[in-house]
Amino acid sequence: METSVDFNKKLFELAEAKKNWYDTEEMVKILEEYRNLLGVINNLINLLEKKGLIQPDPYKLDKKISDIAVPEEIPFLDSERSMVIGARLSDFESMLDFICNIFKFSVSTVSVERIKTLLALNNYFQWNALVPNSAKPNTKGLAEILQAIKMGSDSLSVSVLNETINYITKTISRINALLKDLTDFQKELYKVEIRKSLFEHPNYSHEKSQKSTHDAMMQIKKMFPQVMGKKPFYSELVDELIKEEYSPEKDKFRAIVLSKFEIASSKKEEKKIKIDTKEMLMDSVRALGSAAPLLEQISQKIEDNHKVLQSEHNGFMDKLLALIRQAFNRPEKPVVYTVTVTEPLTQSRKQEDVKYQDFLTDLNRRRRTYNSFAVKKAPGYIKIESQEEKSILEYLSKQISECNHLMQLLTALDEYFKSAPAVENRSKIKGLKMELTSLKNCIVKTNQRKAEYTALIEEEEQLKKLGITQ
Repeated sequence: METSVDFNKKLFELAEAKKNWYDTEEMVKILEEYRNLLGVINNLINLLEKKGLIQPDPYKLDKKISDIAVPEEIPFLDSERSMVIGARLSDFESMLDFICNIFKFSVSTVSVERIKTLLALNNYFQWNALVPNSAKPNTKGLAEILQAIKMGSDSLSVSVLNETINYITKTISRINALLKDLTDFQKELYKVEIRKSLFEHPNYSHEKSQKSTHDAMMQIKKMFPQVMGKKPFYSELVDELIKEEYSPEKDKFRAIVLSKFEIASSKKEEKKIKIDTKEMLMDSVRALGSAAPLLEQISQKIEDNHKVLQSEHNGFMDKLLALIRQAFNRPEKPVVYTVTVTEPLTQSRKQEDVKYQDFLTDLNRRRRTYNSFAVKKAPGYIKIESQEEKSILEYLSKQISECNHLMQLLTALDEYFKSAPAVENRSKIKGLKMELTSLKNCIVKTNQRKAEYTALIEEEEQLKKLGITQ
């Protein structure tokens, strides 16, 4: 029979090891699943806005998020459906963006209370039960909006929609399973903390607690606020702890506890699994697809800013010249913006001409192309997937390079639009900082996945040269 000292020493070591495992492996999985979810939600919102079924949230940029929370869900009138669901989808997307890009995932930050909030957020829309007769206002409203697409004649949109909802449902199911396991681990850590802080406190008497479970509970309850601070008191977990410490069957309960902290080895399984390198590449393609809604927002803001600048050239002479061009059937002179582009590596600056109409056309073409990558079974995705890995890799490399240059131009345009208008018009200019940050993250993620593929291929080539087969 293990003594309490030996048991605690082993328990604390296992707990620390599993905590490190969670921080380095499982938290990465949860974050990656949330990033995948964010990309698909972006595409869904984009589809519904394009169809005119929801209205974009006009106050989106004014809302500040400082912690994970569940947006409001109160009933609304049918006449407000497109506006309210548009705003609530936007709030859901913003919260996911906060989770993916600002919140830091670790055992210490993802507490039991935060897990409850995350689970409630995941269930903000009941994706696995999107029916018009749902008792939940959000789910009911969204289901009624989606019904308009399903009843329409656009079979491609119906297919994309079904694939999207199916993907969201499966992703949230995986996240919930990971969060459930984390909840169980956090409960065990809670008991470990009581062992470390309260049971080892000089004022705590093990002899007194051994008399009865009631005496143990009373003593722990009395000392808990003093020793554990603002931590919530979970009586059911303390009951378990008392059984593990003072029950006649404590050896059995302790063995169960230690087994919960074991980290299952998966090395043998990993050797048997053949990594699908093409799927790794297509994962990069899908990551690139999440740039589509960002390019849509950027394109709209550029158009709005362009209109602000052009409104300053609407005087008498401008109108007269326009009439003359029209009378002689001459095309309107193309608008060219001369911007200052900064090279990221060298920080050198150079001027570059941006032909507005050509640039906007290319931006929208790129957005449509990337949008077709985000969902499997879409024509663009199928077309890329049918190619050889070498061709897909070349295409990805080219797109990443072009996107990096695009980022430079967009950053330069953002600076230009903020400084070019007359002083009285500068408040009308819409900044691109938020969208550019998200776009940069998207490009980085795509490049990381491509790099993982390249590293794996290079490793396989090296092993082949050494005569080693996997």
